[in-house]
Amino acid sequence: MMQRWMLVLALAALLGGCSGQRGGPGNDAPGVADVSVDHKRAPRVAYEHAVDFEVPVGHTRQVYETVQKSCAAFSGQGCTLLEASIRAGTEPGATVRMRIVPEGVNQVLKSLDGRGKVVTQSSIGKDLAEPIQDAERKMGMLTAYRDQLQTLARQRALDPEALIKLHRELAEVQSEIDNAATAQAQLRRQVDTELLTVAMHEHARAGQAGKVSKALDDFGGDLLQGVAALITFVASTIPFILAGTVLYLVWRRVRRGRRSAAAGKR
Repeated sequence: MMQRWMLVLALAALLGGCSGQRGGPGNDAPGVADVSVDHKRAPRVAYEHAVDFEVPVGHTRQVYETVQKSCAAFSGQGCTLLEASIRAGTEPGATVRMRIVPEGVNQVLKSLDGRGKVVTQSSIGKDLAEPIQDAERKMGMLTAYRDQLQTLARQRALDPEALIKLHRELAEVQSEIDNAATAQAQLRRQVDTELLTVAMHEHARAGQAGKVSKALDDFGGDLLQGVAALITFVASTIPFILAGTVLYLVWRRVRRGRRSAAAGKR
């Protein structure tokens, strides 16, 4: 009876070890991990986040599309897709870059939970306080100047030529105001939203397997190139071999003639 119990325990341990080693494609996959960004936002600072994500073999497109759908789920200007690229071959991978509202960063990154592991993650803040202040100061000066010009334009004492010059100056100032307003809007957008880049690549074993496959595919072509190089080498050396043979025969004949002449004198 004791021997039976020991046999059952041994089989259970063996099965447990086998099940721990199994996993099919998951055995080649990186461990899963939750992804999130946790930082305190400062006023007038533009934030950029970058995540390098390792996905299981053959899952690049799936994760690539999932990240894009997470961005598209935001209404209006909540998330703007700036870049989306995917590559195949021996080193498959993808990149998705977006500008998104701060509260949406972790919502997009949450779509990566359980799909791979983070290799590197970084957050960078760019202080835009001075550029914003300069833009506000410039806008204030231009606006004040425009108001002065508009006040002058309402005066009836101006002659037609002066009035034409005044309206021309007003048009130029208004154009500068519009450009300054556009620059201000871009600065505000950089502060009010955040830049998020998610780069994906497959597990390292996929790259090694791809290299082996490519080497096998190129084997025939490489072999033919080697044979062609050998034939070219042989063909290029034939003239030198013929010339060397002729010179050798001439040298032997000259040498034999000298020996015959020396023997006759004796």
